[in-house]
Amino acid sequence: MARPRVALASRPVPESPTVFTEMSLRLVRDLVTEAVAACCDLPALARGKVVLVKPNLVRPDPRNPCAVVTDERVLLAVVGLLRDAGAARVLVGDNPGYGLSLFEALACMADFTRRVAAAGGEIVSFDHCGSEAVPNPGAFVFDPVRLPRALLDADLLVNVPKMKTHVHTLVTLGVKNLYGLVCDDERMFCHRNDINAKVVDVLRLARPRLTVLDGLWAVQGQAPLSGSAVPDMNVIAAGTDVCAVDTVAADLMGIGAHEVAMLRLARQEGLGETDLAAIEVVGADPAGLRRAFARPVIGCAGAYDAVRVHEGGACMGCLSALRHALDKLAGEGAFAGREPVTLYVGVPMPERRSLLRRDGELWCFGACAAPLAYETHGQAPAAHCVPGCPPHILDFYKAYKARDGSGKQTPKPFSGRPSKT
Repeated sequence: MARPRVALASRPVPESPTVFTEMSLRLVRDLVTEAVAACCDLPALARGKVVLVKPNLVRPDPRNPCAVVTDERVLLAVVGLLRDAGAARVLVGDNPGYGLSLFEALACMADFTRRVAAAGGEIVSFDHCGSEAVPNPGAFVFDPVRLPRALLDADLLVNVPKMKTHVHTLVTLGVKNLYGLVCDDERMFCHRNDINAKVVDVLRLARPRLTVLDGLWAVQGQAPLSGSAVPDMNVIAAGTDVCAVDTVAADLMGIGAHEVAMLRLARQEGLGETDLAAIEVVGADPAGLRRAFARPVIGCAGAYDAVRVHEGGACMGCLSALRHALDKLAGEGAFAGREPVTLYVGVPMPERRSLLRRDGELWCFGACAAPLAYETHGQAPAAHCVPGCPPHILDFYKAYKARDGSGKQTPKPFSGRPSKT
């Protein structure tokens, strides 16, 4: 069996994902053309087909935070190449984030939608095109999977992810980008350690025939909400095996595929190649592109003085959601002038007191921590509970910002069950 091929194209790209001219559009198209041509026969793949292009448009204002979404120049290049290759239709769709439809997200981005249309693409919102429950035999946790009609009606899926680290999953590349196919009402379950199994279950049904990874401006550290841009990565990676593309991209970030849980599971399930030695890398020399990306920190204890976090038996779902919220609050200066609060996350100890000391008001984060509110009921004001398994990343963020500006909370009466804040 032939080794999967991943093509790398790289040279300096001037301008930025948010402010660019025709000059860098042409340069990026040349890079994408070079990478795609080196890994597949695009006309043979796309001619006469209805193609769904799946970029990463999570909260898709490209200015905030910078570089967190697929570079528009890469997306336009992919759409144009598909039309030139004879695709009958090129659809562009994504679910940009929990509670936000694509049409709502793009409401203030008229120039973006106009340019996509001019390139030959049709934007589709998964929330509005309908969906269907698809059986998923052999799934770990996700059977059936409700998938958007735009995907099921398309002949070909082309994946256009972004090169980023991720607080929850270490990296978010091609395989993780498929999570944007999941409908809102199925998005939050198994969003704990088992999110990796859930994403691999999506891959079983949604196998991209081509992945074109945008690594022009990458993102490192506390991504996706609070990471920092790597503005000179200047690389496009392309291949027909999404796991192979992710393996090569992660290596360029200084991360081994064996460190990425979803890639380990995908390899175990025979869904793609994750052994770097078994992948044929062509084009630009990876040795000249490799960086040591700042890695995300998921732990919350001791991160910020204003929120004294005690971690019990917490899984990555709660830790990731809470760390996202803390980083976002800190980045906005929301801790300034506030009295410290204590926050407990995870399962309390079963036979011992889990919290001997607390500073200020007590918050219990997630379903596992809720019993601690019973233990502390009656000890000064009742605890505030942020429910969920796990809570959404914005739940504590919103609740904390809703506190009285003096830094004090007005606790809600404790009713015998966790109360929404």
